[in-house]
Amino acid sequence: MIKLTTSFLKISSKWQGKNRVVDFIDAFSSAKSILLLMPDNPEEFEIAHKFLKHIERDFFRARILYLIRDSYLQQLNEKQRHGTIFVAKDDINPFGLPKRKLKHKIMATHYDIVIDLNQNFHPLSTYLCRKTDAALKVCLENQEREPFYNFSVRTQIETALAEKYKKLLKYLRLFIKNNRH
Repeated sequence: MIKLTTSFLKISSKWQGKNRVVDFIDAFSSAKSILLLMPDNPEEFEIAHKFLKHIERDFFRARILYLIRDSYLQQLNEKQRHGTIFVAKDDINPFGLPKRKLKHKIMATHYDIVIDLNQNFHPLSTYLCRKTDAALKVCLENQEREPFYNFSVRTQIETALAEKYKKLLKYLRLFIKNNRH
């Protein structure tokens, strides 16, 4: 089922042809709204959750919206709960893609940046990222994701997820700091 979904997403990505040249430094430093796609996997979610405070601090001028499974509600602080779209099982179709209601929730807001914190290809996150009008779409490097994201952070395959997030933060900070005067 996931191979069929992946093939569909790749074909639709080529057909839509939304890729454009992006000034990364300007996009990072002038971001006013960011969509953070949190992992579904419980272990990955726990690791990603620890990095949220760093992303919030680095992008203190931006409004950050989180997309997470509703089962992780209790792990968020009050501020994070306020800016969160919760995904329930009935928001997703059998192919792992969003139903209309969830798709419209995401598309109702303009995002300057989308950051996908899933370690591997995740059909729901990839599809929603592709549907946004964000100039910058960030992910951890994964060959299946190439057609959908325009900024991927490459690490050694066997690198622990926490280390991958540290490297991601390092690159994000590089672009932000280079444009702060």
